[in-house]
Amino acid sequence: MFIFDEKHLAAAVLHPLYRKLTFSTSYLKDIAHSYIRQQIDEILGLKTEQHELLTEPTKKKHKSMEDQFADPDDNSNIHDIHTLPTASFRNDELDRYLRMNIEDIHKIPNPLPFWKHYQQKFPCLSLLARRLFSIPVTSAAVERSFSAAGLVVTERRSSLDPQTLHDILFVRSIQNILEQKQDFFS
Repeated sequence: MFIFDEKHLAAAVLHPLYRKLTFSTSYLKDIAHSYIRQQIDEILGLKTEQHELLTEPTKKKHKSMEDQFADPDDNSNIHDIHTLPTASFRNDELDRYLRMNIEDIHKIPNPLPFWKHYQQKFPCLSLLARRLFSIPVTSAAVERSFSAAGLVVTERRSSLDPQTLHDILFVRSIQNILEQKQDFFS
């Protein structure tokens, strides 16, 4: 039986056809949504750290009397989306995606054209979708590892301890690196 990981569920949410997760329980939906929110927090954290490094520290603004006693529920004080806390921006982006109506042109098996089209509207979600839906360029490294393991484990050495086999493959991979790059550890 296949066990769904939080990445699988998040990928299903980020696919326009399956974003409602009608096939799963509310518990699995909560896991997927919390994973997506966590990943968006990390994306926003990286962006704000990079932005802080590039910009000079800003001077503190003193609140006016009107701002100090303003009603926090009054939405007329919101001037820019960048003034909102990142948590509300994050929730807003995911919630907007889940509530939006998707055109029939985007209801296709491949979700990547959808995220390319909506990249400006959902920047964090589109980046997360590209990460989740990306395919490794090659499997050559994995195939080499299996090939090396096949050369080590023979009929005579079939009772090797798994940790010993792992150690042999590790030493062999370090030898290959050193043969290719003499100054790897210097």
